[in-house]
Amino acid sequence: MHKTSEYLFRSFSGIFFSIFLPIIVIGSLILFVRIAKLTEVTQMSAAEMLLMYGYSLPTILFYTLPVTFFAALVLTLNKLSNDFESVVLFSFGISPARLINFCYPFVLLLIALLMLLSLGLIPITKQLTKSFIAYKSMHAVLNIEASQFGQKFGDWLVFLESKDKESNTLHNIVLYNAKPKEEQILIAKMGRFINENGVLGLMLSNGQAYSIKNDTVNQIDYKVMKIYDTTQYKPFTYQNLKDYWASALGDKKRLKDMVIFIAISLFPLATLYYAFAYGILHPRYQKNYGYVAILLATAIYYATVSAIAKTSAALSALFVAIFMIVGIVLFYRRVQRRF
Repeated sequence: MHKTSEYLFRSFSGIFFSIFLPIIVIGSLILFVRIAKLTEVTQMSAAEMLLMYGYSLPTILFYTLPVTFFAALVLTLNKLSNDFESVVLFSFGISPARLINFCYPFVLLLIALLMLLSLGLIPITKQLTKSFIAYKSMHAVLNIEASQFGQKFGDWLVFLESKDKESNTLHNIVLYNAKPKEEQILIAKMGRFINENGVLGLMLSNGQAYSIKNDTVNQIDYKVMKIYDTTQYKPFTYQNLKDYWASALGDKKRLKDMVIFIAISLFPLATLYYAFAYGILHPRYQKNYGYVAILLATAIYYATVSAIAKTSAALSALFVAIFMIVGIVLFYRRVQRRF
């Protein structure tokens, strides 16, 4: 059985990584595109982009690993059946039930890993992401550079000719704000950023203000003008894991997240018998429904859990139990009593 176990593990590993690696690469590319969009409103170095990717990696792994495991197990069993290797195993007295027992340690290990990712790492990385974005948003206005277009300060588009970094003085500034029925333009020879009672602002000196409305242009000259960034930044408060999940008792959204995390963590166990029910077959007499089983089982499980998690945690637990029982029944009807 030792050599058989090694052979089964090698077969499963090859298929598992052939599915897992492309999904991770595609997910990473999509994630980097989303991270790159943040650079439209705030400056971000390559190291900071990698940091943001690291914060999102537990989420990618959590949603990728269970589906990949199920698909790889079905396809591995399909391959053994099509090559008539499963028949050889059964003739040596290795029953399908014994093969399931061989898979149980890996399933339990995967469930433990998914629980760690969902209930441990994901809440931490989500909070770190929010903290990082809040920090970058608060300091983005201070990163306005000279001779660059598309920079924003609150509702204003900002352009400046030069910037003295030592004294933080801005020279030859133009600000533009397009409202539905009015356009505003501010021009100043000098300016600098200010912070008054935690509110970021821009103090302009020696300039003109223009208001364009209904084909009418109004102009005023000013010596000093202050404008403030009116964007509302919500304060961020970090919670440890105990407080984070304890709040699920009064927060429906947090409770829904917990229910979904636990249900998806149990997905490898809930679909184990489906994998054997539709993975093992006699290729001469039975049609291969492995791919259909992967798609339907995954879609039904994820969609149902997401839908009923909003209403009741007990109902979600009942669904997971019924889903697994149906898989056991299918396994015994389609496989166990035949082989």
